[in-house]
Amino acid sequence: MMRRLAVALLLTLTAPAIALACTGVVLTDDRSVIVGGNEDWVRWDAWMWASPPGEDVHGVVYFGYEIRGEWGERAPFWYEFHGINDQGLYFDSFGAPCVAPRSTLGNPWRGEHLMARAMEECSTTEEAVALFTSSNLQFMQCQQFLFVDRRGTAAVIEGDEVVWMDGSSLALTNFYLSDPTLGGYPCWRYDRVTSMLAQDAAATPGRAAELLEAASHPGTRYSLVVDLVQGLGEVYYAHDFANPLCLDLFALAAVGCERLLLSNIMDGEHDAVSGFVCGE
Repeated sequence: MMRRLAVALLLTLTAPAIALACTGVVLTDDRSVIVGGNEDWVRWDAWMWASPPGEDVHGVVYFGYEIRGEWGERAPFWYEFHGINDQGLYFDSFGAPCVAPRSTLGNPWRGEHLMARAMEECSTTEEAVALFTSSNLQFMQCQQFLFVDRRGTAAVIEGDEVVWMDGSSLALTNFYLSDPTLGGYPCWRYDRVTSMLAQDAAATPGRAAELLEAASHPGTRYSLVVDLVQGLGEVYYAHDFANPLCLDLFALAAVGCERLLLSNIMDGEHDAVSGFVCGE
């Protein structure tokens, strides 16, 4: 009971942040692994960048923001919201009810960019989960992470709990699948997506985009659909699901690129990603 009361108080204090909700989907079959995510945020200035591979380090494409006061009085810093590496490992981040992880308190502190370290060092979901569960996760008090690999193995790291995908599809929003009573549920986005999945869970980029469009709202800044087997990503911006930009993310991860403002890329300024646009 005391834990529930504490969670209720934290939810009240952090309601503005949690209200900016995100949606993720995973669709798999024998041949394809498709992931998708809506990024819901307070600002439009989302960025894309890529770090090339190095010795014992995978190449990674990231989507994220410079945090400028949204998470308290701190100096501005860059934070990764989505990522895919050259091994076909993907992550997405989600706001969640504020519950401090307890089971990892005695583990080594590896920083609040642990998802980036997972992208650089890991090839599978199991490896990413092992990295997280062996680390101090106090930075995860109000968030959770989805990891999916190109084999179709998916897991949600909630802090103290890990929820593995059971079946061929998964939907995730901003409550804990392990305990929805902690807050964030009922969720109309989750209910709408799971209802649609019950009718059609085809593992295609088109179906993933339909699910994301159904769950989008005025706070949705960009949406991302990725084929983890082929390494192709479709980027949608400002609710425009009719005109995606398709990028070869594996090829981009192989060479890296500087931070690029997503709105500029979507407005047709493709020079910075020339050679990585599908079909070029």
